[in-house]
Amino acid sequence: MKKYSEADVLGQEISHLPNNTKFLGKLLYRFHRMSPVLLCIDVPLNIYIRAEILCEDVRDLSETEFSQQDLINLLYHDFLHYAQKNPDPNFIFQLLTSLDSESGSKIYLQKKPNSSTFQRTEKEGQQRTLYVTLKKKYALRGEVLLADMEEIFPNHGFTLEKIFRLLYCDFIEKLKKGENNKSIENILKLLED
Repeated sequence: MKKYSEADVLGQEISHLPNNTKFLGKLLYRFHRMSPVLLCIDVPLNIYIRAEILCEDVRDLSETEFSQQDLINLLYHDFLHYAQKNPDPNFIFQLLTSLDSESGSKIYLQKKPNSSTFQRTEKEGQQRTLYVTLKKKYALRGEVLLADMEEIFPNHGFTLEKIFRLLYCDFIEKLKKGENNKSIENILKLLED
């Protein structure tokens, strides 16, 4: 079976399915389902810094802890909720493909070695790794969604890590362009609930 994340939650789920009705088998399966999943997502450093400023603003306004982990989990849960309302794998594939094409080749500025000038390049600059922890059931939902897409679009190339990166970068890029003006207000409302 194909892996849809480095954690291979779907593969583990299939191998841990309780194949007997004994108490110990069911107990082990429950412990397996409750364990968290850790994903590593590399994002451009400039996007990471902008997201950190957003998180600081949310912390200051809400007087509540709000980290990049919280932000990326919020974006992913919003995506899962959207996918639940629109379960068509074609539609989800088109959405992810549009996010992927929007984050395609961009021009970056890179400082020339031993100089105070910059040069234009299509290669991304520095990256920062985000470590995201989420409940296994949410990772499993994402991987099942990707497996459903695989039936229609073989070798689509999407993974959970890629979805997290696309959602995160798209959100911050839109914020940077002024397209997410109410994002802080919406996050604050979600934190109040």
